[in-house]
Amino acid sequence: MSDQVVQEALGWACHQSEAYCSRIQLGQNCYSPNTLRDHASVVFNTYYQHNKNQAGSCDFHGAAVFTHTDPTKSGGPWCVANPKMSDQVVQEALGWACHQSEAYCSRIQLGQNCYSPNTLRDHASVVFNTYYQHNKNQAGSCDFHGAAVFTHTDPSKKLFLSHVVY
Repeated sequence: MSDQVVQEALGWACHQSEAYCSRIQLGQNCYSPNTLRDHASVVFNTYYQHNKNQAGSCDFHGAAVFTHTDPTKSGGPWCVANPKMSDQVVQEALGWACHQSEAYCSRIQLGQNCYSPNTLRDHASVVFNTYYQHNKNQAGSCDFHGAAVFTHTDPSKKLFLSHVVY
């Protein structure tokens, strides 16, 4: 499906009710990842959940499909801060990633859903993984000069540092 068709369907859904699009606004919990298809998935699902008893409520002119997998529950891999790297290296990589797009760092700001725990490595892991999810088709998108590694254990469950893949 072309981005134009997805964008038009997204616009149509948002026009039906502001509430469908409120969660994808800057600073809201579903803003990141800030991609057309991620935003469309949130809006289409919200629309469907409110209108599922109506025929065609998950069609959007072919721009949406049903899935039985929760799109908010990634099965990994996740890109997290490398526990073997110094804080200085992790901090420099974190700064570089945030400089690429403030969207990568919006979720770790005070008051946002990923602010706590407020540690360098937890914040870096959120940012590194957000960057990786946006750029995973590019080689090296989870490297950050060695400051990041892959894990197949959900980092939101903690204890991931003992299960990293080197």
